Amino acid sequence: MSNPVVRPPIPMSLAHRPVAGGLAQPWANVQLADGGTDFRVAHHARYAQCWEDCLCQSCGSPTGPLAVLMCGPRQILSRRFDEPPLCPPCALYAGQACPMVSGRTEIYPGRPKLSAGRRGAKCPDPGCDCGGWAETDPGHSADMGGLPVLPWYACWIHPQDYTITAHKAVTRCSDLGCEHERLIVNGALLSAAPIKILLVSEPGTGRIWRKLTEAEAREHATRALEERDLA
Repeated sequence: MSNPVVRPPIPMSLAHRPVAGGLAQPWANVQLADGGTDFRVAHHARYAQCWEDCLCQSCGSPTGPLAVLMCGPRQILSRRFDEPPLCPPCALYAGQACPMVSGRTEIYPGRPKLSAGRRGAKCPDPGCDCGGWAETDPGHSADMGGLPVLPWYACWIHPQDYTITAHKAVTRCSDLGCEHERLIVNGALLSAAPIKILLVSEPGTGRIWRKLTEAEAREHATRALEERDLA
């Protein structure tokens, strides 16, 4: 399936963000030294801040009274989310601009991540915001390359309706090389049902943006996993 680049109008919420290739560059992803972005790798410190302060992963601002969680079928069924919050305008933009979320591609790319190649000039300090990048938690970096893309959903929630989740990881100091065990934020668990759920897209069909009840969303998510023998 072809994967054309779509450049929807950039909303005001993203007017302050750098633009590359006609697309606003998201705040929570790794920024490359050449001004581009690795859309497949989250900046760990910013990722955690998004969950801790309910900041939009795209614009970096507070989401406001409502936040949107983009997710797949497993998140619908478990209420455990790994994609950080979005503000509603940025969620609409992501649903149009991202080839995965919009359903314009059916397979996750298998090519190496940009930040792992020459464009990701290495920095020895994981906490540095320079153009380089060092993996803080490589043991928990999901690689979806070659796997089928599943349907995407958007859940509207109140920012207070989730509990942050984390796992323990051993990290190495950049200066002394010593190792320490620390908690790494890896997402959140909803404590209440979403206020609203939309079916954003299906692979091969494209963008849908249709409202579902929670029961309909759970049925749709279960069927999507069963059809791909992933249940």
